[in-house]
Amino acid sequence: MESLKKALSQYNWLPIAGATFVMCIVLSTVSASFLSAANFQSILVQSSVTAIMAVGMTFIICTAGIDISVGAILFFTSSLFAQLMMVTNSYFIAFSASMSFACILGYLNGFLIVRFKISPLITTLATYTMYRGMAIHLTEAKNIPVPREMGFLGNGSLLGIPVPIVLMFLTLIAGAYLFNRTRFGLYVKAIGNSEQSARESNLPVERITMLVYLIGGVTTGIAALILLARVGGLQSGIGIGIEFTVIAAVVLGGTKLSGGTGTVLGSVIGAIFLVLIDNGLNLLNASPYVYDIVKGVVLLVAVVIDKLSVMRQQKSVLEERAKRIRSASQSYLQREMRLL
Repeated sequence: MESLKKALSQYNWLPIAGATFVMCIVLSTVSASFLSAANFQSILVQSSVTAIMAVGMTFIICTAGIDISVGAILFFTSSLFAQLMMVTNSYFIAFSASMSFACILGYLNGFLIVRFKISPLITTLATYTMYRGMAIHLTEAKNIPVPREMGFLGNGSLLGIPVPIVLMFLTLIAGAYLFNRTRFGLYVKAIGNSEQSARESNLPVERITMLVYLIGGVTTGIAALILLARVGGLQSGIGIGIEFTVIAAVVLGGTKLSGGTGTVLGSVIGAIFLVLIDNGLNLLNASPYVYDIVKGVVLLVAVVIDKLSVMRQQKSVLEERAKRIRSASQSYLQREMRLL
């Protein structure tokens, strides 16, 4: 039992991996076509946008932050790319400018949070409205088609593997390395565990905080261009509500909302799990209006589980502290008795 607890704490992506495996077994009994290679490929392609954004969101949430504006950043990045393609017909200009602004908008979130000491939730809720308004003003809420050649980013393949899947795994590898194998990742976890302790240890808290929001902007920019290519053009409703799907994927994957603990691999598996839910509801011919209800319930359950886990951890710490105090008290009494 202790070894199982140790494994779950060390590999906190195991629960969502197990849930995903069970979901696959259940769906395979519902439809024989579910186990086909084409269907699995389709699931991975569908989950790629959410999964790539979830990699960046893992860093943010692990610092005990949150970013509600990622859907608006995705919309603005897509809008800027589509608008510049229409005006300049230059991939280089459109790509460079849109990715640069995705980075700038993400970094701006971190700067506002650090500079003015405002809650990340309030800050990114405000910038969500601002960024989305900027995108609508830029495009006048028009649907803008993108060149057919751009479809390679969303529908093309490399060595027989769809490009979105390739980009998803490259982002996963880069994110996992940065999170688990670098000093930067160690600092991110330290800030999430206790920002005060991190400051007392002279860690660059402000710089790390701004950088994690920058990473969120980078991953959102990549996801935006993939989604734009898959859809075939800009639509005014693009990105609405995706921030909650991304947060759900990260929390389901084992990253604690209270910060300090996270897993990039778990976040990607969480994104795949959410797509499996959509796939299952589609196989059951469920009403499309049920999809958001189910996702909302899943997110609520994940948050409740996360909160219960934090409460258990706090209880364990308090019990250990009380045990040390009792032990120290008993030692003191024994010394006093011997002196008497």
